[in-house]
Amino acid sequence: MNGGPLRERPAEVDVEAIRRTLRRPAEKPTEPIRSLRDLPRPVVPAPVYVPSHEHVVLEEAVDGAAVQVPQRGEAYLITRALNDLEDNFTPVREEFHRAMTEDGGLQGRIARTCARADWAPEDLVFVDLETTGLGHSPLFLIGAMTWEDDELVVRQYLARHYGEESAVTQLFLEDARGKRLLISFNGKSFDYPYLRARAAANAVPWSLKIDHFDLLHECRRAWRHKLPNCRLQTLEQCICGRPPRHGDIPGAHIPDAYHDFVRTANAAELVRIIRHNMLDLITLAELLSRLPPIEG
Repeated sequence: MNGGPLRERPAEVDVEAIRRTLRRPAEKPTEPIRSLRDLPRPVVPAPVYVPSHEHVVLEEAVDGAAVQVPQRGEAYLITRALNDLEDNFTPVREEFHRAMTEDGGLQGRIARTCARADWAPEDLVFVDLETTGLGHSPLFLIGAMTWEDDELVVRQYLARHYGEESAVTQLFLEDARGKRLLISFNGKSFDYPYLRARAAANAVPWSLKIDHFDLLHECRRAWRHKLPNCRLQTLEQCICGRPPRHGDIPGAHIPDAYHDFVRTANAAELVRIIRHNMLDLITLAELLSRLPPIEG
């Protein structure tokens, strides 16, 4: 400041280091976190499917019957009324009938989607598919539940090998032809178009003309702000009050389990799939019955 000599010698400038820094590509700016969906999610490895070593014969483990479908071959049909099951599902039957016949708001909720409000219990068919994958993979099990003689009846149309898919599809379509309202869970995006695609792949004429009520969308409207998610088993535990399923097969294992059954004829895992499908149908009836009235 006084014009005298500098006490310290200025440091030498590393020109090459500056040039290297300037040549580096600019880092992408970090996106701001605006919601929980933006948080990084841990990668959880998918559980590995391990087939059962216990050998089970399908016809001995599951009471069903081979049904001949003209020009299509056979399908294995499993028919059970809820009242005949070991578990006590009588409250599901009573709650469903009450919701469909009393003025509790369910008819109005259905009417908002299907443009009419005079549905009888006999008009409905609950549907859930089990497939060998996504896209154009074959389906092997169509689960359906209907109201017959004051009872909920589950019918499961099973293909015991890949060649029975055609018979399974046609048999279900014939039985569902008299119904007027299809109830599904994510069926508008998955089950219904998947079923149509497999019918076309097997040259099965599409004869089903039916309204469609998708419970996934209704459950999201009713409970998405109260639950961590609206997956079917989350709704089953939180809304229906059922405990976690004991011995249930994970959905990701179902295709491998079916392929293993076709290869080995060991139905140990297939029996679990059949029960999984039946419980899904029962949960659909419970959720339909417990939908709250439309506000406003």
